[in-house]
Amino acid sequence: MTYADGPLFLHLLYNEAVRQRPPAWKAWLSRELGRAERLAVLGVGNVARGDDAAGVRAAEALARRTGAARLAVFVTEEAPENFTGAVRAFAPSHVLVLDAASVGYPPGTVFPVAPLAVPDEDVSTHRTPLSTLAEYFERTVGCRVLVLGIEPKAFNPGAPLSAPVRRAVGEVASYLAGLAGRRLRSSSASGRRCSGSSPRPRA
Repeated sequence: MTYADGPLFLHLLYNEAVRQRPPAWKAWLSRELGRAERLAVLGVGNVARGDDAAGVRAAEALARRTGAARLAVFVTEEAPENFTGAVRAFAPSHVLVLDAASVGYPPGTVFPVAPLAVPDEDVSTHRTPLSTLAEYFERTVGCRVLVLGIEPKAFNPGAPLSAPVRRAVGEVASYLAGLAGRRLRSSSASGRRCSGSSPRPRA
């Protein structure tokens, strides 16, 4: 997606009330992943554009911090569509996408994103729209798709993550590692394991 000088990120519609009060993302994740049996995490972003690398760096940090048997981390960068086969083979009950998302919060704010709120036309040709990706996984894998956004500060080419986004990346990775350690540690799951023939879950 292009904005200003052309950095890639999610540009989402929002209302003033939501912008002023970010949702409690930890409580949201805990609730949404409370019944997760197998979790696939996708780190999306452009590592050459400053804070647009937030999702990628969070996924990389998560992969270093956890070895949970029922968690798979995919560092997809700008092409999550290239990992659909690997995600389907893992057969997750839930997919969590990590990405930079700009809605006007202070830089480094972490918040849940509704995949269908991202207009298809607002996405770069180098990235499949998240709405399309979410619908594909829900239809073919039967899993629930969640998106966690990190508010960026800058997209300077070749720049590292800004300080607030770097802190957010660490916080997201640490929280997810702890959550996975508590809930996805064992190699077996008591409930249904999703497969390609599974029905699409209800919202």
